[in-house]
Amino acid sequence: MLRTARKRAGMTQGQLAEISTVSIRAIRDLELDRTGSPRLQTVRLLADALRLNGARRAELEAAAGPTAVRSLHDDLPAPPAPLSPPLAREEETSSLFGLLRSTGHRLVRVVGAPGVGKTTLVQSVTSELHRTRLVPVISLERAEGVPGSLHGSARGLVSRVADMIGCAATVDEVAGRLAADDVLLVVDDRDLDDRDHRDLRVLLRLCGNLRVLMESRDVAPGRAGEITFTLFPLDVPEWDPRACDAAAAVDSPVTRYMLSRCALLYPAEVSSPQTVAAIAGVCWLLDGIPSALESAASWLLIYEPTELLRMAQASPARLVTAPSRTDVPLVVWMRDALASLAPLQLDALRRLVDSRPWTVSDAVTLLAGSVTDAESAVHALRARGLVRRVPSSHGSAQRFVVLNLVRHLVHSEFGTSSSPPCGVPVAWTGLRDVQPLTS
Repeated sequence: MLRTARKRAGMTQGQLAEISTVSIRAIRDLELDRTGSPRLQTVRLLADALRLNGARRAELEAAAGPTAVRSLHDDLPAPPAPLSPPLAREEETSSLFGLLRSTGHRLVRVVGAPGVGKTTLVQSVTSELHRTRLVPVISLERAEGVPGSLHGSARGLVSRVADMIGCAATVDEVAGRLAADDVLLVVDDRDLDDRDHRDLRVLLRLCGNLRVLMESRDVAPGRAGEITFTLFPLDVPEWDPRACDAAAAVDSPVTRYMLSRCALLYPAEVSSPQTVAAIAGVCWLLDGIPSALESAASWLLIYEPTELLRMAQASPARLVTAPSRTDVPLVVWMRDALASLAPLQLDALRRLVDSRPWTVSDAVTLLAGSVTDAESAVHALRARGLVRRVPSSHGSAQRFVVLNLVRHLVHSEFGTSSSPPCGVPVAWTGLRDVQPLTS
C-alpha cells in the first residue's frame, strides 16, 4: 500500500525520505514488509508527506496493523499555540526551530526581559514541531500570577512530567517512559528548584533522545552544556522628533503593527504624517518591547496618538502598564537588573546612558579605560538586555543605545545632571511612582 501511494504521488524512495524525514532504509523495509511493528508516528509522517487524506490515510494507518507501536505523540495533548504569531520574529523563529531540530543541542534556554516575547516564540516553535514534525512535546505550563508556584502546589518536575505521560512519579519510571521517543520537554525556569534541576540533568543523562526548552528571565551564564538563546527587543527605526521620516517609519513592521491598532480607533487620521510620526516615536521610546507596545495601544482608547507620544516622552514607564493594571513587571525586572550590575558595569552605564548610537570602539573612548574592561562592561549590559542594537549597514561595526526605559529610570533616580558615585550600592526605586501627564 505504501509503495502504491508513493508511485501514485510520483516520488522515489529518496524523495519521500527527504520530505517525510523518515530514512530510506525504513521506507524500503516497510515496502518489503520487513518491519513487523511499524511505529504509528512513522506511518503518519509518511502519510503527511504523501498528502494522504480521508479514506486513503485511514487505510494506510490501518495497514500498520493493531501491533503498530504508539508513541508519546499519539497520547500527549498538543502544546499550547500562541493566540497570534510572534511579531516580526521570523528570523528568531527559524533559528530556534533549527536549533531544536539539531541533534547536538539538547538543553536550550530562551532568555530575555519580561514581555519581550519569549512565551509567544516558544509556543509558536513547539506547536509547529508538534504539528509538522510529529515531535512529542511535554509542555509544563506555568500558573499565571503565582510567582514560584507549581500550579498552586509544591509538586516537583518529575511528578508533573509523570502526570503528563501516565507513569509513577520517580526519575527511573519517567526516564523509562521517555527513553523510546524523541521528546521535547518545555519548562519555565522560575518553576524549578535545585532538586528539579538535578532531576532534569539525570533525565537528560538517561534519555539520549530527550531535549529540553527552558524559558528564563535569568541572564546569568547557564550551566554547563546549556545553549543560551537570547531574545532582544524588536528592531525599531531611530526617531528624531524634529525630523521624522514618515515613509521610512512605515517600512518598519513594528510601526505598521501599531498603526493597525491605531486605525481601529482613528481610521481617518492613521495615514497622516503627524500620526505616523507620533506612533513611530512611541515605538522608539518603548524600545520595541512587544508587551510595552501592547500596553501603549490600550491607552489609545482615551488618548490620541500625539497625546500618547507626549506621555511616552514624559514617562515611558507610564505606558508600559495598561490603564486597567497596576503591576509593572518589566520595570521591576529592569530595576533588579540594574541593581545586579558590578561597579564597573554601573559606571559604564552612567557614561553611556545619554550617548547617541555607539560602537564598542566608541565605548572604549567614552569609558576612558582598557579595551578589555570596556568590552566586558558592554557585553554585560547587552546580555542583561539594558542596551539594544541599532540596525546598521552590512559589514559595519554594530551600534548600540541604552534602552529609553532604562535611561528614564536612571534620570528619575538621580536627575539629569547627577550620577551616583562609582561603586556605591544603588536602590533602584525611581519608577515606583509614575508621574502624572503634564501639558
